[in-house]
Amino acid sequence: MAKRDSKNIAQGRSRQQTLAVLVGVLALVLLVRLFDLQVTRHEEFSRFAKDNQLQRQRVVAPRGYIRDRNGRILVDNVLHFEVTMSWRTRNDVYDVVDRLGRYIPLDTTKVMSRFDAWKVKNQRLAFPLVPDADKFVISFIRENADLFPSLRVESRARRRYRGGEFAAHVLGYVGEANDQDVTREGAGRYFPGDMVGRAALERHLESELRGTDGQRVMEVNASGTVLGEVRELSIPPIAGSDVYLTLDATLQEYLEERLGQVGVGAAVAINVEDGSIIAAASVPQYDPNEFATGISQRRLDLLFKSPQKPLFNRIGSARYPPGSIFKIVSTQAILTNHLVDPNKILVYCTGAHQFGNRSFRCWLEGGHGAMNLKSALIQSCDVYYYKVAEIMDVNTLAASARAFGFGRRTEVDMPGEVNGLVPDREYYDEKFGKRRWTQGHMLNNVIGQGEYLVTVLQVARTAAVVGNGGYLVRPHIVDHFDGEPRISYPRKHVPGMVGPTLRFIQAALEGVVSNPRGTAHWTQLSWMKTAGKTGTAENPHGEPHAWYTAYAPAEDPEIAIAILIENKGHGGEFAAPIARDFFTVYFRGIEALRPQAVAAPADSAVGAANGTGTGGMR
Repeated sequence: MAKRDSKNIAQGRSRQQTLAVLVGVLALVLLVRLFDLQVTRHEEFSRFAKDNQLQRQRVVAPRGYIRDRNGRILVDNVLHFEVTMSWRTRNDVYDVVDRLGRYIPLDTTKVMSRFDAWKVKNQRLAFPLVPDADKFVISFIRENADLFPSLRVESRARRRYRGGEFAAHVLGYVGEANDQDVTREGAGRYFPGDMVGRAALERHLESELRGTDGQRVMEVNASGTVLGEVRELSIPPIAGSDVYLTLDATLQEYLEERLGQVGVGAAVAINVEDGSIIAAASVPQYDPNEFATGISQRRLDLLFKSPQKPLFNRIGSARYPPGSIFKIVSTQAILTNHLVDPNKILVYCTGAHQFGNRSFRCWLEGGHGAMNLKSALIQSCDVYYYKVAEIMDVNTLAASARAFGFGRRTEVDMPGEVNGLVPDREYYDEKFGKRRWTQGHMLNNVIGQGEYLVTVLQVARTAAVVGNGGYLVRPHIVDHFDGEPRISYPRKHVPGMVGPTLRFIQAALEGVVSNPRGTAHWTQLSWMKTAGKTGTAENPHGEPHAWYTAYAPAEDPEIAIAILIENKGHGGEFAAPIARDFFTVYFRGIEALRPQAVAAPADSAVGAANGTGTGGMR
């Protein structure tokens, strides 16, 4: 019995010792852990604790304004309110919409339809239940937060285009950031729901207009109630830069209105010395505000499917055959290459020119009579240029066209510009095969038909070249950014546009307006001399396109303009009067046009019948 008790006592002591060791080890581990938490990692856990008391909210930077050359605001931002809803399932949304509709006017079917389309790309975002909330809705939601805890009233800055359709193709529009913006360009820069420049200047100047986002730090308690802003930790946003354009809003408004009265087309007016764009219109237009507020797919489809293509920028993105305005280039090629004596009567125009087995017609059926180069340019005689084309090399004309900037972009500071087309020997060899095309192509090319394609912007610059003494300017519409110096752009001289050649073309273009037989004579102004060139370009899809390009004053040029009206007819009849009236508004103000301008005289050559064969346009 004693042995057994002694054994039990020994075992009990051993177990006590083991337990003591275990307790000691656990105590040591606990002490080490407490030391690590309270001493070694004190700062880290203090920061975590503090972060649990703070909420960080991204503050979107206001987008920069766009202003005209006089500081007039064209595009700004306006604050609006929307009611958003956090959600997990479609039923969550339906339940709230159904209950909320008992208190405020909501069309459940329309809201759910909008949600179904919205959630495809925005599954992680709060749904904008009421995109434009008025005061009544805002008050109701805030006063009944307990009934609708998933709803929030949020304020946002919306892009506003003050003039509606005004300068739409110049200003562009913004649209909501898509997945590509967020992932590819993102790196924290773009987030779902952000607005991104999508067209024209809004797109081209995105980095300057966007600004830098800030951060608002809010302190909250354990229940999530906001106690206030921690200002020392908050970072204010930096607004985007305001941009000042070379555009004059008054002249822009007039040009758009005047152009819209006559049809579909485009017009550009630039300073002849530096290429600054004074006005640039493309009609028909669209309202960029529709995109800023979230355009519906139905409305977007209507815009895209419209036969007049209101979203298409005809200023620098459309290519047209130049028609007879191209005779400016052809004349320069003739003179610089000494192809004929410009003072010699080269042809007697009877209304047609025979080349091989084909008859190339002049725009004036009865013909112009005896023609030298100057009279041919003033009266836009096709037959004279047909005759010269018989001896002109295709590359000679192409070289002059490229010297004037045709066939390549002007590098204007707006996206979407196209090159145009200047055909040369290599082009025809590739298209038809070597020795499988004839000199007959040149008879079309020399009068601006054939394969030549140009933009309205390129044509305006051509008039500026003649007006400024032979310098190729770079058209631009951005003058400067707020607080920064004006942007300067280089210019270069056009080979051959000097001395007698320059003065010859200048005198001829002045004669187009001042000479009684000039194709734009009836648009002359009694108080100022102008110079210009009409054009009527054949169009296989309808009526000819009407062209006119000009500069003023003729003696000391300041501005140049190019006007294109699609499917309208003669340039002298439809396009030239717009230039005349624009010059009046530019130099004398809108009030000078209050008396109605005179109509075209009944016996004017602009009403003459037009040929129907190859060529035959002026």
